[in-house]
Amino acid sequence: PAPLPFPHRFSLLIMSDFEIFGLTVQLQSPASKALLGLACGAAFVGLWLALRRLGARPLPGKLKSKGSFELEDPVNSSAISERKRDFMRIVATQRDLWILTSTERRVGSVLPVEVFKRDGCSEEVTYNRIKFWLQGELGKIPGAVDLGATSQWEVVDRVVYFISTTPGFELAMRNKVQPCLLQPKYLLMVSKTGQVRAAWYAFCSDKVVPGETAGPFVMKLVTEDLRASREGRTHTEHVYTAKATSEKDMERLIGKHLSLILKGIDTDNWQPYLSA
Repeated sequence: PAPLPFPHRFSLLIMSDFEIFGLTVQLQSPASKALLGLACGAAFVGLWLALRRLGARPLPGKLKSKGSFELEDPVNSSAISERKRDFMRIVATQRDLWILTSTERRVGSVLPVEVFKRDGCSEEVTYNRIKFWLQGELGKIPGAVDLGATSQWEVVDRVVYFISTTPGFELAMRNKVQPCLLQPKYLLMVSKTGQVRAAWYAFCSDKVVPGETAGPFVMKLVTEDLRASREGRTHTEHVYTAKATSEKDMERLIGKHLSLILKGIDTDNWQPYLSA
């Protein structure tokens, strides 16, 4: 008789017995048939996952899934003023800069620093307000801040320099990524021991689509401890990750990292978050 089509042959295998390399294996019980079905299903799932990985969309530009990134601190007054203006604009949105601390443990909590044009707010006023906020947070931690030595407080400069458009734009440009960075968000994180780190997220794409609000990839950039001594070093060190994503809402995406962020805040173990 003519051979049965593949689906029917597969059904018969599950129902009765099957042949491997010329040897007929008889299935004597319903349990053995069920086990065979599970094994075949697992094999098909494994094959599907392998083919999916092989056909995965490559990251845009020269991005790797994880890499290091260094950025020099601004040195001239024009570059410093530009970073401060960016910082003021980001703070003024009351939307794009979130804080996470030992007591503030949910995504979406904006930095409690207000910027109002009507009170003559300037870059320097905003700078002093973030300094005051950091003094308050670190002042809760014994030994984390010397309030008598904060007139030239490097950690504030480093926070302001990062929370600007420059780091994310530089990361994209150096890696040949389209500079269409969507739903950018900044995190300012203070650990229980007084470490201060900042992070930047944005969706990106390998091609610009008019009207697009999210891309098929997400980039994350996380600083070193901004309060740590640099021993004369004039650049900030970062770790970045880039991944494909089907998520379209940045708040939900960052929310998936919340447990790893809180682990860093509680224990100073940041490696799981840096790799996420």
